[in-house]
Amino acid sequence: MVHDQTRVRTGYEVLLVDLDGTVVDYDRTEDAALRDVHGAYFEGRLPLGEFRRAFHRANDELWAAYRRREIDLDRLRVERFARLGAHPTPPGRLAALFERRLGHRVTLFADALPALRALAQVTRLVLVTDGIAAVQHAKLRRSRIRALFEHVVVSTEVGHRKPDPRLLRYALALAGAEPRRALVVGDSQVSDGEGARRAGLDFCWVNRGGAGRGEARHVVPDLLALVPLLTRPAVPVP
Repeated sequence: MVHDQTRVRTGYEVLLVDLDGTVVDYDRTEDAALRDVHGAYFEGRLPLGEFRRAFHRANDELWAAYRRREIDLDRLRVERFARLGAHPTPPGRLAALFERRLGHRVTLFADALPALRALAQVTRLVLVTDGIAAVQHAKLRRSRIRALFEHVVVSTEVGHRKPDPRLLRYALALAGAEPRRALVVGDSQVSDGEGARRAGLDFCWVNRGGAGRGEARHVVPDLLALVPLLTRPAVPVP
């Protein structure tokens, strides 16, 4: 008897995949971009560590306000630099440099590219991401993963942000997929998991740190661990 060792798709026909924190190592990407901004405008004015802490404090507060719909994204982009204190460079210029460097400095998790390539062989991939559209598209171009996704859905281009279920429903409609055959894949219980639950979709939590507990149909430590969940060995051929 000869066993065919190829693998065939099972279950889900479409994966709705998050970008930052799931495919892109956002912490490393952001830190590299912040270093560039610091080197260009703050070196000699503010120590790097203090600059980082001040930025993250402002950024975290503003993103929380954004999720509560108290501010819009345009204000967030500039305000997080305005809060760093008096500087001769306008905060809008600092924000523009930071966003350019985010696209240029993008770093994928080591498992992301091989996992996406393997997953694209057995299912359809649709990227669903929050964030600044120009930055997200720049990350995709720079990392050369755009071709692996049938569609790219950016919340700011659609008008619905995570965890609004309308964002995922839009992505499903774009892909022509049934909800029962779709799986949301992301690192956030709040934006990805809650969005999936509200849209009536299964959720796969990519829990890279292994810390915390959450509600999900599947939990994986990285994207490569998702591949065997979606495939099975082909039936042996006599």
